[in-house]
Formats: sequence, structure tokens, C-alpha cells
Amino acid sequence: MRFFSLFLICYLIFVSQVSLALERAQAREIFLSVWEKVDQSFYDRTFGGVDWVAVKERYQKELSKIKTDSELRSLLNAMLDELGRSHFAVLGADSPNAPSSHRYLGVSLRFLDEKLVISEVKKESPAAKAGIKPGMEILEIETEPLTQVYQRYGFQPKLGKLFQARVAAEILDEMQNPDDGKITLKMAGGSGLFDFPPAPYLGEWGTFTSAGRYRMEFSAWRTSEKVQVIDFNLFVPQLMPRLLEAIATAQKDQLPGLIFDLRGNPGGLAIMASGLIGRLVDQELDLGDMNNPQGNFPFHAFPQPNAYLGPLAVLVDSFSASTSEIFAAALQEHGRARIFGRATTGAVLPSVIEQLPNGDQLQYAIGDFVTDLKKIRLEGKGVTPDTIIPLDPAALRAGRDPAMEAAVRWLLNQKS
Repeated sequence: MRFFSLFLICYLIFVSQVSLALERAQAREIFLSVWEKVDQSFYDRTFGGVDWVAVKERYQKELSKIKTDSELRSLLNAMLDELGRSHFAVLGADSPNAPSSHRYLGVSLRFLDEKLVISEVKKESPAAKAGIKPGMEILEIETEPLTQVYQRYGFQPKLGKLFQARVAAEILDEMQNPDDGKITLKMAGGSGLFDFPPAPYLGEWGTFTSAGRYRMEFSAWRTSEKVQVIDFNLFVPQLMPRLLEAIATAQKDQLPGLIFDLRGNPGGLAIMASGLIGRLVDQELDLGDMNNPQGNFPFHAFPQPNAYLGPLAVLVDSFSASTSEIFAAALQEHGRARIFGRATTGAVLPSVIEQLPNGDQLQYAIGDFVTDLKKIRLEGKGVTPDTIIPLDPAALRAGRDPAMEAAVRWLLNQKS
């Protein structure tokens, strides 16, 4: 019996060592495949001045410390961040960018310098029922001061809008998945302390390419002045019929104006920008060009029957990215729409997503993007609105939406 016990212990040690060796071999395989894929496909063969080979050597030395998929994902994303470009990331099933969580608060977050502000609260959401209102400032999350939360995520306002958007998504994901089932928030601009549970997300899910499921939100409504507002959170194919129907309704009813609210919309399927703009113009429109070593690939929009040709406005902010930026920039450059809000993220690189051996996904850019008329490289720059509307927490707390109000006023003036 004693011999058998010793044998069993030795066998288990042997199996664990073999398993660890296999895990490390797979981690090395994944690391090399990610590096090589970027090395072969990066649209700028100078890598923007980054020594990509030296980056590989530096991060490869850290592989021996990796024990979990999460740690490997963090290492790979740190390596990809060296490029200083958007649309390079390794996404896991638990990533806020590809959420698996079904928990939901119904709020949007924005940074105002070092303040973290509730910019939107969905009607009938858990946050709304708890009494949280737009414009409130978060001071503590789960009794942890915001300064400590920032330290955990390495947040600094100077690091730019793309980094801020990523941190905001991670903080919101943390808030929606509290350890004890309830989230405790200390707020300024309200009654102080809020303690309530996130609710199961019962809304719709959308997909595009192999990127997994994404929460999908859409609304089409009219202001008291009969201006049509189209508000959606992602460019996903499942929303296209509803988007086209809302545009057609604005045309059929001869409404005095149409607003696309793209605030917080991180993009999605780029070809949808072409399809939507085709329902807003009466002649062919060039949106811009994707450039890579293989050549230039133009984005076109072709006019469609029964297009809405009335006054058009687009709302954007610092978390409007990718396809949202392509859509807004094209309409702005060609004088088809006026843009309201705050400068967009500046994350405008066409990309693809591929599966990795451990189930994670690699997103990588396959080209740069420049606008059609002014040849503006939007990556790192973003779209500057024609009318800049700063984030105003006091106005939000008062139930106002200054960007929406400014857009409606402009549209009615155009019609008159």
C-alpha cells in the first residue's frame, strides 16, 4: 500500500510536469504566432519606428513566468501596445471587448480629466431604478477610492482616448460583476451611497465575423420638434434592417431633420458605413481609402432609392471609434452632415479577427485609413466636430442633453 502511494505521488508529479510543459509549449506557440502574424501583415513596413524584432526578444523572455491564459493575454497585449496603434489586441472570452457576462447596470462612463462621470443611464435599468442619474460623479467603487481604482488600471488622462475607452470598459465590466452580487458606489452629485445588484441582461446580442457575441442596442425616436433620432451601439449586421427602416421612415414622413447618435459607438462592420450613407445621398460618395503594401482600396457609397436627403446631423464623443469615425468623417468632408459633440477616439484601422489555439482571438489591423478629400489620417487623430459641445455633468443632472439640443436647433434652422 505504501509503495502504491509513493507510486501515485510520483505519477501525479510526473503528469503535472508534463502538463506544465505542454502549457508552456502552447504559450510559446501562441506567442510566436501572434508576433509573426503582425510581422507579416503590418501595413507600415517601418512599424512606425518600432523595432519589432527587439520587442519580440524582450517579451519572449517573460514567457517562463506565464501560468494562465489570462497572464499570456496580458503579456501579448502589452507587446501589441508597443505598436501604438488601435485594433491590435488579444481578446478573451472574459474580455470587456467580447463580453461573456450577462450582468447589466445600464450606465455609460466617461472621463472628465480625472473625474469618472455617469454619462448615460438607460431607462428601466438597474441603475435607473436605484436612483442613479446622468452627470453623477463616481468617487468610490466597492469602498475603494477612485484613485486606487485608477492605479490598478494604470489610468492617466494624458494617455489618450483609446486607452481611456479601454479602461472605462474594464471598470464597467468590474462594476457589472461584483463579487457579492451587489455593487456599492459612492457618488458626488447625488444622495451619496448606492448599493444595488446588476440584473441579468435580457436584451439582444449581435455578431460580426468570428468576434463572438456583443450586446446590441437600438432605438429610433422623435423629438418634440419631429426630428428623427437613430441611436445604436454597434455596427452589426443584425441592426441593418432596422437602421434602413428608420431612415426610410424619415424620408416617407418628410421629417425636418435626422440625427445619428454615435456617442460611445465603438464601430463594427466597416461596410455598413457604405450601406447607410448610400441611403443618405443622391450621388456616389467616396468615404476614404484603406492603404497597405498591396495598394489602395477605396470605400464607396452608392446612392440608393428613396434616400433621405433632408438636413442631417451626427453626434459623436471621445468613445466614438472605428466605423463610427469613418461614417462621420465622410459625411462631414462632403458637406452632407454637421457633426456635434466631442472629438472621436482616433481608432480607425481596418482589421480582422482570427482564432488562437487556446480559444482566445487575435485582432490585427490590415491597413491604414485616410479620408477622401482632405486625405486625413484619422488614426490617432479622430474626427473634430463642427460644433464642439463639452461634457457638462451639471446639464446632464438637470436632465438636459446639450449636444442633442444643439443638433436639433441647427437642423430646424436648415429646414427653415
